[in-house]
Amino acid sequence: MYKPPLSIYFIWHPADLDKVKPLVDFCSKLLQRDSSKPFSRSMNLPIFYRTSINNKVPDQIELISEKTIIFSFIGENILADKEWANYIKDLPNNEKCRLIPIALDKTAFNLSSIKQLNFIRAYNFEQCYLEDYLFISIAHEIYRYALNKDFKENKTGKQTALKIFLSHAKDGKQGIKVAEALKEFIDKSVMNNFFDATDIAPGYQFNKEIEDNIKDSTLIAIHSDIYSSRYWCQKEILCAKELECPMIAVDCLEEFEDRRFPFAANIPGVHVGLDCDYIVSKKDLLRVLRLALLETIRFFYSEFLLKEYRRIKWIPNDAQILSRPPEMSDLEKIFNTKTDKVFEECKLKPIVYPEPPLYSEELSFLKNKGCIIETPLSLGGLNLTGKRVGISISNPLPNELIEIGQDEPYLTILSQDIARHILARHGILIYGGDLRKNGFTEFLFEEAQILQARLISENIHIENYISWPIYLGDTPEIINWKARYNNVAEMKEVKCPGDVKGLIANDKAFLGPIGKENIFVWTRCLSEMRKEMIENCDVRISAGGTSSGYKGKMPGVLEEIIIAVEKRKPLFLLGGFGGITSKVCDLITSKGTPEELTVEWQVYNNKGYKDLLDYASSRKYNYADEYGNAINTFKSLSISKLLNNGLNDKDNRRLFVTPFMDEAIYLILKGLKKIYE
Repeated sequence: MYKPPLSIYFIWHPADLDKVKPLVDFCSKLLQRDSSKPFSRSMNLPIFYRTSINNKVPDQIELISEKTIIFSFIGENILADKEWANYIKDLPNNEKCRLIPIALDKTAFNLSSIKQLNFIRAYNFEQCYLEDYLFISIAHEIYRYALNKDFKENKTGKQTALKIFLSHAKDGKQGIKVAEALKEFIDKSVMNNFFDATDIAPGYQFNKEIEDNIKDSTLIAIHSDIYSSRYWCQKEILCAKELECPMIAVDCLEEFEDRRFPFAANIPGVHVGLDCDYIVSKKDLLRVLRLALLETIRFFYSEFLLKEYRRIKWIPNDAQILSRPPEMSDLEKIFNTKTDKVFEECKLKPIVYPEPPLYSEELSFLKNKGCIIETPLSLGGLNLTGKRVGISISNPLPNELIEIGQDEPYLTILSQDIARHILARHGILIYGGDLRKNGFTEFLFEEAQILQARLISENIHIENYISWPIYLGDTPEIINWKARYNNVAEMKEVKCPGDVKGLIANDKAFLGPIGKENIFVWTRCLSEMRKEMIENCDVRISAGGTSSGYKGKMPGVLEEIIIAVEKRKPLFLLGGFGGITSKVCDLITSKGTPEELTVEWQVYNNKGYKDLLDYASSRKYNYADEYGNAINTFKSLSISKLLNNGLNDKDNRRLFVTPFMDEAIYLILKGLKKIYE
């Protein structure tokens, strides 16, 4: 059973939405992968939200990770709401789960059930730097409780603070000023509870003191003009690499450096500016400390996550695990041998590093020596060349996202991750979607383009199906898309079916979905597109999907699930990501019928839907009956016969509920391997 090292929850009262949501979004974007930067080297911590669109309290939190941290925003709205106050009181707080209240105002301390806990006092932070201070406070607790291997329950504050080693040239003015500013800022502010900044004191033996201070620290390498040319700076870098410490680089060059020390690379970097008096701004100091904490969390979380993958045999037992991409300095550390014989044996063990994969040229120095270098993305040897994998993914309604504790970027990141795994194994990705700006189609196309460049492969290919009249809706935009993505994507324009041509005045002109007759034409065109698309697929993957507000004869993802079952296509249902897919999973497992899958619910929740059903019936299309027919099919077949996806019932049931992207993708790949190998 997969158990992620850590899950994060953010909780807030719906009346605090405008105040809290921007803060949560800021923190979440740093702790998760940014969907607009699909190949950024960032972590993707499992983050969930607990709030509501009314004053009703959300569901309780289920502890499904090795450790869980709950950040609860407390203010007058919770204090004045008895149900919410009781909800906070009942939150878990034990050795596996840490509750950390965040005080929005001073009334927070009147909540007697948690007044004994240490609060993050958000109301005390400078408002112009509120996001930075809050993130640093939150990130510190994540490191301290979940990732600090020396954490002890009875230690607080500076005893468990993140140790920072400031590496700088002692005769470089810029570096000295930045180091002094960082240390002074930490020592003289609330930051001294989050960081323990150390520097080399005069009179000590450098070798011993360097190692003792760098050990268990995050090193900040302050790159002044002369930094890389100094022996002790190089020594500190090499020591941090040898001890496998998190590192970041701070660039404060005044003019230039004639050579950057090569072992000071392969780490995150940030630029800071100094004014004419060599003063560093508070904004830049906060950016440096924010990055230091962020890289520390990413570094240790990656280690714990890869170890969990190894424990449950997602990666080989003998795999060498690295928390950052491999480099020359890793060779001796990985193999740690002086004999050719042992070296040859070690080469057979894969080296696994976190996603995303490096460009192949960067790894050539290791691969040319026979080393096996992989990320979880490339492991397993599954080859999908020529296999056509279709995905049905769209966002549920906002209230449905709230119910599962997520927001819109979550499904986008999921679609990118699935696309990456399919395309990297040379499968053909099939998707049916329009070309809205910042829509799923655009994200998938960009993912394919970046992956093509990263893997140096021409075998990265997406087919995007668009129905009439959608592909006529914005011709200049579509021409631009075709030109931009023609190296990875092929547009499949599906014409209108013959039975509705009599309702169309001009099939060369766009027809809007206005009026029951035109809406009926749209439903027929979308159904025709979906049937053709799914007929041309070997496998289907479904997640999310709205239950109302659609343009077809029923929710689009639901229709694609039904067609896939009818055509006996192997089908993977990711129910843990909400939407109509989760309702289908509930139906399959419980044999009870969720109301969203009934025609009565659809009529009640979709204006004009009854008129559409009546009009379709007058043209011999009984849309209403299709709900009941699908429900009977889903209930009458066993899971394995219904889905035909290579997974046993236990694995499918897990796929129906897991909220974790990596577990869902692992199960999909496991099923595909069973089907095709």
